[in-house]
Amino acid sequence: MSLTEYNLKEFISILASKEPAPGGGSASALAGAVGAALALMVANLTLGKEQYIHQEPLMQKIIWEAGNLQKEFIELIDLDTEAFNQVGAVFEMPKDSAEEKKKRQAAMQSALKYATMTPLAIMEKALMSLRLIDEALGKTNPSAESDFGVGALCLKAAMQGGWLNMKINLGCIKDQEFVIKYTREGESILVEGLSLADKIYRQVLESLN
Repeated sequence: MSLTEYNLKEFISILASKEPAPGGGSASALAGAVGAALALMVANLTLGKEQYIHQEPLMQKIIWEAGNLQKEFIELIDLDTEAFNQVGAVFEMPKDSAEEKKKRQAAMQSALKYATMTPLAIMEKALMSLRLIDEALGKTNPSAESDFGVGALCLKAAMQGGWLNMKINLGCIKDQEFVIKYTREGESILVEGLSLADKIYRQVLESLN
């Protein structure tokens, strides 16, 4: 049974247990899904209202793109745990002979690289979602504007959570070319994403004042 098939109470209970997975990566993907869903909600509450008819193409764009991002975040909840489990499976490999140790080390490096890709995807999708919110800010139903702010905060958490999970894996990878490449990529996403999330939050807060 996949994680996304559990109800909310069951998922939180599993998350709180002593099992190592799901953990922060899956939680980050969940935060991202909530953020994208809130962007979708605001667009749905704006679409069809006469005073925002000129914003209809933008709202339809958000509904389409945020809807897809929400689904992708949900898939990443399971993918992150699957990636972690691949790392865990390496510990079950035999290590009695020199050859077995060599195979085990190679398998671990491969698993760690794979486990780096999921949190990177979480970060990428969080940034895409934040760009959508930023584009629509001030052009939607004002009664739901605070939901844009909450969405941005959820996406910020998803992005920072993804970065922490990237960092913990990158710290154990010996391929320095790989480490440098993905560190730079993650940092680039983080800089833009955090700036956008903070900008959205400030603008929403100012509008509420």
